[in-house]
Amino acid sequence: MKKLCLLIVLGLLIASSAMAQDEVKPSKFENVEWYQVVLIDFKQGTVGKVQDIIKQYEAAGKEAGTPGPELYWMSTGEYDAMAIWKLDNGPADMEWKVSPNDVKWWDAFVKQQGSEEAAQKLQQEFAGYVNKSTSYLSRKVKD
Repeated sequence: MKKLCLLIVLGLLIASSAMAQDEVKPSKFENVEWYQVVLIDFKQGTVGKVQDIIKQYEAAGKEAGTPGPELYWMSTGEYDAMAIWKLDNGPADMEWKVSPNDVKWWDAFVKQQGSEEAAQKLQQEFAGYVNKSTSYLSRKVKD
C-alpha cells in the first residue's frame, strides 16, 4: 500500500512540474464530438423481450423525428448492449432534466401505445429487465 501511495505522489509531482515548466492557459477541446455511452446488462432470458420493446422505442423516435442511439449487442463481457447517443451540443446536452427531444419522443411513444398509462407500463417493464447499467461521457476527435 505504501508503494502504491508513493507511486501516486511521484506521478503527481512529475505532472505538476511538467505543467510548471509550460505556461498554463485555459483551453477547450477542439474539433471533437461528444457522446454518451450506456452499457446495459439485462436479466437472464429477457433479451428477446427487450429487443421487442426497443423496436417500439425506435418507431416512436422515427415518428417524433428524434435521433435515437446507435445500439450494439455485445458478444463478450459482462454487458449485453451498448447504446451510444451523439451529444450535438457537447456535454451541455446532459444539462437537461427533460430535453425538447425527450418531450417529442414521449408524445410519439404515448400516441403509439394508446395512452400515458400504457406507455408508462411498457417503460416499467423495460426497466424491470435491466440488471445493471453504467454510463460514460466520451469524446472523439473529428476527422
